[in-house]
Amino acid sequence: MDTRTTGHTTWKTAYIPETIHAIVNPAAGGGRPARTWPRLRQRLEQLGLRVHEAHTAEPGAATHLARTFVRAGARELLVVGGDGTLNEVVNGILDEQGRPLGPVTLTIVPCGTGRDFPRLFGITRAEQAVDLLYYGELCRVDVGQLTFTDPDGVVRQRYFVNMADIGLGAETAASVSTTTKQLGGFLAYLIAAFRTILRHTAAELAVDIDGEKVFTGPALMIAIANGRFHAGGMRIAPQASVTDGTLELFVLREVPRRILLGSLLPAVYRGTHVQHPAVLHWSGSRVRITGPKPVRIEIDGEPVGTTDIEARAVPRALVIRVPAGRCRTA
Repeated sequence: MDTRTTGHTTWKTAYIPETIHAIVNPAAGGGRPARTWPRLRQRLEQLGLRVHEAHTAEPGAATHLARTFVRAGARELLVVGGDGTLNEVVNGILDEQGRPLGPVTLTIVPCGTGRDFPRLFGITRAEQAVDLLYYGELCRVDVGQLTFTDPDGVVRQRYFVNMADIGLGAETAASVSTTTKQLGGFLAYLIAAFRTILRHTAAELAVDIDGEKVFTGPALMIAIANGRFHAGGMRIAPQASVTDGTLELFVLREVPRRILLGSLLPAVYRGTHVQHPAVLHWSGSRVRITGPKPVRIEIDGEPVGTTDIEARAVPRALVIRVPAGRCRTA
């Protein structure tokens, strides 16, 4: 019996559709799904579930597959991949106003490099999917909506589940995407961050939050956070919550490279960087960032284009399965 109630962020349910649709990204995490998904699928089928599976073959494929599944009536989607795969799925199931195309529930099977969004809920292993389906709780979570300029100069709009950032973080994500991911999220991002810091320079940027100008000047990085973690476990936004209807914004002002490497980079893994005077923090529901020159941006670990950008929080846009008790702490 389904015990859903629409007025709460979290609720438990005993309802699982007989057929589950799985979107599998075989390239995620250096090929991790090939090692984990076949065993998980077998276990689900042993429990009496029918699994309809589709694999992504190119960037953007998960968006098309998710949209096709939901429009055809799919009610349970397993996302087998990383944060980038999840991002594509979310962009396939939400319309331009941030409304789901159908009453679909997502279960994350973490197989990517960073796995930062599921980390919020303690979802760290693919094998947890069975427990999530049978013993977890449903959680309504926020997303962010970003308007930006793509590499062809076209203004685009996309959703992000975890984080969008400008400058240093985006350049680091681009570096990771062109190197091997076999090292795992922590090492892959740490090595890329070191390399990027050595060559990155600040950009002139202006920031407005909820219609108020809060910053103008050179910035090494600006992060717009829905979730707390970034780049394989960095605690970029330790105060962030995916259920509060707001975004957290952090500006890293220009500082010497020795401070970045010796002080701020180690501190960001502990979340103590927010105490540094070069780090500025605000909260709000709408953000606008502009500058005289285009600056690279990324969302959920994937470079997508450049500034200028506008972002807004979209409250309670998704329903995902999480371990019991973890929704209220995320």
